[in-house]
Amino acid sequence: MYSHSSKNNQEISPNDLKEKIDKNEDIFLLDVRTPQEYNSWKISYENHKNPKLIPIDHLFVDSSNILKEIPKDKEIITVCAHGNRSLIAAKLLTQFGYNVKSVSGGMSGWNKVADIAEIPVPTQFPFQIWQLRRVAKGCIGYIIASKENKNAIVIDPSNEIGEYFLKVEKENGLKITKIIDTHQHADHVSGVSRLAMIKESETKSKDSLACFSSYEEYDYSKTDLNNIKYLNDGDEIYIDQKNCIKAVHTPGHTNGSISFITKCKPNDKNNPMKNYLFTGDTLFVDGIGRPDLRDQADLFAGTLYDTFHKKILQFPDDTIILPAHFNGSSIILNHKVPIYDTLGSIKKKIKLLSMTKEEFIKNIIDTLPSRPGNYKEIIGINKKMISFDERIMPDLEAGPNSCAISQ
Repeated sequence: MYSHSSKNNQEISPNDLKEKIDKNEDIFLLDVRTPQEYNSWKISYENHKNPKLIPIDHLFVDSSNILKEIPKDKEIITVCAHGNRSLIAAKLLTQFGYNVKSVSGGMSGWNKVADIAEIPVPTQFPFQIWQLRRVAKGCIGYIIASKENKNAIVIDPSNEIGEYFLKVEKENGLKITKIIDTHQHADHVSGVSRLAMIKESETKSKDSLACFSSYEEYDYSKTDLNNIKYLNDGDEIYIDQKNCIKAVHTPGHTNGSISFITKCKPNDKNNPMKNYLFTGDTLFVDGIGRPDLRDQADLFAGTLYDTFHKKILQFPDDTIILPAHFNGSSIILNHKVPIYDTLGSIKKKIKLLSMTKEEFIKNIIDTLPSRPGNYKEIIGINKKMISFDERIMPDLEAGPNSCAISQ
């Protein structure tokens, strides 16, 4: 987890900044990057959706007028890309009598911060679900755990926030038995390999902890994982003797994308079990997964349409959709407030889901957003199933996720 310590008393760690926001402290966020940097990626959390932007050169060139825009009665928190410009700005503003701290590590440090929310599951259901959200990146991972034996399955962990999954495990007395990727991610490095290696070292277990789609192309010649389980359509992964999640092959975002549907028996037979569907990057609460990151947009778009109409949309409307991303430009992340929706509600919101196949493909191809930065390199890392610890790439994942098409 990103350190709470800082280089000096002029700095604040990203986690300490998040804690201040969570406590609703009266702070003023000041971004000192360029407008181009700010417009592509900025802090957007709780009531700080659009922090004040004043490029650092403006502070030096026109400080007499610029200072009027910065309140004297609040603690000022400056931020930039890596913490260098913001520290200079903090020192300058301190000379003018402001109470200022700079975010150590800047946006790169903020990119390692996560928030944890529990999905509301009826008490008669035999499992609990935690949602772990990467605040800056918009990545979402999950832990689903049995109430009976505390066994837990991790789904779509992001490497940069892997410690948060271990935190949930420890604080709730869980035992992680399987760690799954729904697909080969293109916008962030997977945390499956790293978490599996940690758990293998702790438990000395020879069982397969790491699980990947059998339909993706992986290169296992580089991995340090001892045991890998490759999942097929219909495979069931049990959290206890009665309850499991079932793999559903849902290609389109990638050829190998797999979603997981809960297959559980309620403790109260008078109350029917509601479905929870972990959709990876196939379906979001306000959009769908883009089909072009393997350079076959037309083909994959058609496959994605078939996945929706032959598989996902066949589930009941009250199915709870739990995606692997949220769109930071349309959804404001709030502390401990989970992101989910029912399939019925999503069907009404996303017009693409009611189009003909021809309309669906044309609309997708015509509205494709820019691709995630470094996506080919990230795919290459995830394809080899290697631990992120072996590499030093501080800016590899900079910027928001760009895996969704919203309409």
